[in-house]
Amino acid sequence: MKIKPEQLSSSLTDGLNQLYFVFGAEPLLIEQSLNQIKLAAKTHGFDDRVSFEIDGNFDWNQVIFELTSPSLFSPKRIIECRLTTGKIGLKGSKALTEIAGSVAKDILLIVSTGKLDLNQQKSKWVKTLEKNGAIIQHWEVKSENIIGWIKNHMTALGLESNTDVAQNIAACTQGNLSASMQEIQKLQMAYPDGKIDTKSYLEQENQQSKYSIYGLIDAALLGNSEQTLKIYDTLKNDSGLPIYLSISLHREITLIIKMAIELLGKSKQIDAVLQENHIWNTKKPAITNALKRLPYQQLQKILLLLGRIDRSIKGLDNLNVIDEFRRLLLNLSGENRCLV
Repeated sequence: MKIKPEQLSSSLTDGLNQLYFVFGAEPLLIEQSLNQIKLAAKTHGFDDRVSFEIDGNFDWNQVIFELTSPSLFSPKRIIECRLTTGKIGLKGSKALTEIAGSVAKDILLIVSTGKLDLNQQKSKWVKTLEKNGAIIQHWEVKSENIIGWIKNHMTALGLESNTDVAQNIAACTQGNLSASMQEIQKLQMAYPDGKIDTKSYLEQENQQSKYSIYGLIDAALLGNSEQTLKIYDTLKNDSGLPIYLSISLHREITLIIKMAIELLGKSKQIDAVLQENHIWNTKKPAITNALKRLPYQQLQKILLLLGRIDRSIKGLDNLNVIDEFRRLLLNLSGENRCLV
């Protein structure tokens, strides 16, 4: 049977299934569900746990041996199978199908993996898991829902629900749930009574974020070329910068181009377009500035240059990545330098 993630807690209160399969696009959410299941299992006497990391070459006899061998420590055991991929091959599919169909009463079988495509979800082993146990699927948290997700988790940890703080966390972590959760936990330690000094927190975070990739991109979008170069020169020697900057710039520029097209094709105001694209309040000034300053054709040229920079990072082109990022950022900030 299928259980929605938000229904898992009440389902576990009602009773424990013999088999759980947790999968989806968000690793943090998967881990949260797995922890809920294990905690509930402990209250039912499942004190022993054996875990397997399983790839396409895994020997499933190890799991079968564990299932059929008596425990030395506890009569009730959790057997956990963490699939590194949904592509477990014919042998894996056959083994997991047989295992799922004959789980002993003193065994709790927990299977987990990442995102599965539609064909994988229709496979025999998945259907067998659903028939004999409970399936919990986690969907990706969309950008328009991330602030609500952050606020809910703040409340769950005893913090006051604060939209400004949640928006700042979302902007700084760019929707990465694990990073967002870390920021929420830092807040919990900083404000144990749950009452957040919003002004102090935002001032501190804004100061720290100025010299980050996101501060760099915001400076460029705001048209501040001097600040852009200052931040870039501070960050350029970081070996991880090219990859992360390329990913972040591509996301921002692609979104801005989308909104620029919407402004060209329809008689809409910028505020309406920002609202429809779920732009967070903290990002609105920078993106609004870029939409007003940068013509659609220039944005396309910037995106083309970014494509060549990305290929050069991967060794498929021969641009000087550090110099070309500088040129791209200056164009984004308003200094008209030839991109072709």
